[in-house]
Order: sequence, then structure tokens, then C-alpha cells
Amino acid sequence: KTKLIYSGSSSTIGKNKHLSPYSWTKYCNNELIKNFNRWYGLNYVIVYFYNVYGGRQLYKGPMSAVMGIFEQQYRNNKPLTVVKPGTQIRDFTHVKDIVSGTILAAYKAKNDEFHIGSGKNHSIIEIAKMFGTKYALVAERKGERFYSLAKNSKAKRILGYRPSHNLKDYINEFKKSFK
Repeated sequence: KTKLIYSGSSSTIGKNKHLSPYSWTKYCNNELIKNFNRWYGLNYVIVYFYNVYGGRQLYKGPMSAVMGIFEQQYRNNKPLTVVKPGTQIRDFTHVKDIVSGTILAAYKAKNDEFHIGSGKNHSIIEIAKMFGTKYALVAERKGERFYSLAKNSKAKRILGYRPSHNLKDYINEFKKSFK
């Protein structure tokens, strides 16, 4: 009678699932959960997150994301490091929208999967420019993903999911609070 709510990753969508050990492991977990449903009747919902940003994000270490890294570099008055070529396009989603979508999925869905994202994407260089500071291109990384966009129409239709946070507004608020 328990339902598993699994935090999937957009890194498993499309051809991305074999880009890195992280994406491959997340993909395998998705498949295991679906098989547990077939084998044992496990109830589940998988929610796929897209480049989460917001309060209390990681700023350093192997699991830190671009927004946390950029914020830390901005605080330290360092150029923002943009992985080449910088034209990688990503869907960035505020943590409060992630939480909202996950709660909706937990209460309104069963044995299904949902993309929880903003439904808008930006290039990494475009984001660096939003900070209004210098940036530097750094070497391309193995496993770098070049495109993501949440196909969240199903989440909107079935769950009533509506992302309400805007990345540019978030960056502007961050810059104001830092000063």
C-alpha cells in the first residue's frame, strides 16, 4: 500500500542515459522501479528533475551544478567558468517548483512518470551573461550534455503542475542580495 516517489533525473532522457555513470545509474534505477511494479505490484511515481537551482544548493564538489558554481564564483569576484562551447542549452527549474511538482505527483498519480521542469531553456553563456560579470571558457568535459527541455505538458495536464519561478528574476534577486 506504499507508493515510492523516485527523484529521477533529466540526464536519463533520450540518448543521455549513457553519458556518465550518474545518468546510467539513474536510468537503471528507473528500470528497476518499473520492474518491481511488474513483479511485485510496487506503486511508484518517477519525477524527472531539470537542472535544479535555488536556496541551499551545492557550490563546490563533484555534485555541484552550474548555478551554484556561478553564484560562488560571483561572490568571490571570479570569472564564471563556462564549459566549452557554452552553447549547451538547459532547462533550469527552481527548487520550489520541483517540490511543488513532486508533491502533486505524490498525491495525484500512480505508476507513472512526469517531467518536472520550467519548460524554458537557456544556453550556459546566456546564463553567465545574466550575472553581468566576466566569464571564461574552460575545457569541454566528457559526458557533457548539450540540450535539455522539460516536456512537462503531461504534468500540467494530469497533475495541474505550473512552474512559477523565473531564472532571470532569481539571478537578479541573487545579485541584489549579494550587494
